[in-house]
Amino acid sequence: MKAILEVLLILALMAPVACRPAPDKPAAAATTNVVLVTLDTLRADRLGCYGYAPARTPVLDAFAAGAALFERATTVSNNTLPSHAAILCGRHPRRLGVPRNGFEVPAGQRGLAVLLAERGYATAAFVSASVLDATCGLRKGFAVYDDEFDIEEVDQAQRRAPETVRRALRWLAALPEDKPFFLWVHCFDPHYPYTPPPPYDRLFYPEYSGPADGSIRFIAGITGSHGFPKIPTRADDYRRLEALYDGEIAFLDASLAPLFAYLDRERVRRRTAVAVVADHGESLTEHGYYFDHGLDVFQPSMHVPLMVRAPGHALGRRVAAPAQTLDLFPTLLHLAGLDVPGNSEGSDLLAPSATAGASALAFGEACQPFELEKPGSAAWRNDDKAQFALSWPWKLIETPYLGRSELFRLDADPGEARNVAARHPEVAAWLRGQLNDWRRGTAAGGQRPLPENLKKIRSLGYL
Repeated sequence: MKAILEVLLILALMAPVACRPAPDKPAAAATTNVVLVTLDTLRADRLGCYGYAPARTPVLDAFAAGAALFERATTVSNNTLPSHAAILCGRHPRRLGVPRNGFEVPAGQRGLAVLLAERGYATAAFVSASVLDATCGLRKGFAVYDDEFDIEEVDQAQRRAPETVRRALRWLAALPEDKPFFLWVHCFDPHYPYTPPPPYDRLFYPEYSGPADGSIRFIAGITGSHGFPKIPTRADDYRRLEALYDGEIAFLDASLAPLFAYLDRERVRRRTAVAVVADHGESLTEHGYYFDHGLDVFQPSMHVPLMVRAPGHALGRRVAAPAQTLDLFPTLLHLAGLDVPGNSEGSDLLAPSATAGASALAFGEACQPFELEKPGSAAWRNDDKAQFALSWPWKLIETPYLGRSELFRLDADPGEARNVAARHPEVAAWLRGQLNDWRRGTAAGGQRPLPENLKKIRSLGYL
């Protein structure tokens, strides 16, 4: 019965959009609309368009086929708020003083919503997790900021994608035909708990009959973390959790169908730039890190899907040149015909020079362990936690609290299994110098987490 209800819900969402005839009269203005879709905790290598054969992601795969897909996109943080702050404000979280969830983006930041609203755009955000509610500081510039959640139950502190998409489509339907708009839609579903509804819960490993239910209690119980008791587990339990993660992604993909059906209407498509990106990925046991993110900066957490479709640009191409989530800020501003603020970081992904394959430096950092944050003026800065410097194909990872420094060559070792720092000391030394310069150059003021946000963070299983 639940499976039937889910299918009916998705069809009901699609019907009023996909079947509505487009107006006959042409658009009154040529201003480019901007749509940003952010997908939480979605690693690139679990999508069909990124080469994952078992994936059930036809909606995102179809979008990728008509977009520029960036094969080597890197995020700056493995935490929801800082990674979104970088995308929407065009600056690294360290410069913003937002190292992890629970902090607040400074009020003076002029992000995408502010800049586009000043140019007459209608602006709206529909977010699906409490760590992105209006208190996080990203509200500025959005005329509508839809952030309704129930944070009383640990495993329910999110809004499912169908409801978020439904609200976004309702807002779009109410807009005047000639009004340019900026829409941000954030979906949280791949994030733990891994509890996709039927039939997605049995889609990838239907024969499993053990105790792994995808709950935060079970996931944290693998290692006995976050105050949960340790649970004995076996390899088939891990396989089951991976299957549930894939099920969450398949459910998310199906839930996005009504939104992309709207964006694919000819009248909308020829005037609208659309970017799809994940804020960070997820470790699925790699490097001994079980179904979580935030602790390390290996590729499962930092390599993300990133796709952009825009009027007047070549579509259906795969870009091997390195890219960063920071690049979306200047890219979307340029597509809207706006200048990029001088203090922003990143580069326009669709500029001709962006496809030349030149190596670009990328930096990022972890947000855990939380217990490393000691009282003092620099408590928030993450400098004892894992950080990386990446100049493709070389990636240096420094983990000060473990006394570890590692160099990997990603083209030959995508799983980051072989530390080659001893064989390439000159590369390691150069990247280490770049990382140290970045640390010094990105030190912001002494913010502190907002006490009232601790409950939200706890509701998502982080504390």
